[in-house]
Amino acid sequence: MSNITKKQLEEALKQCLLQKPFDKITISDLTEACGISRMTFYYHFKDIYDLVEYSCEEDGKKALQNLIIKETKQ
Repeated sequence: MSNITKKQLEEALKQCLLQKPFDKITISDLTEACGISRMTFYYHFKDIYDLVEYSCEEDGKKALQNLIIKETKQ
């Protein structure tokens, strides 16, 4: 279940970034978008920057996996 919550928070962050600058996004914005408590957010991440780091790592993993798949098809 924790990976689902992390993914939800990652998606909420990306959606918020489409609507307002990073420095205007609050933990409350993210938790309200996911329907979770602030305590749940802090169970998974120490702060919003930790969520950003997680999101970047996940996007990097996806990009590398896509590259490997593309290379193996050639």
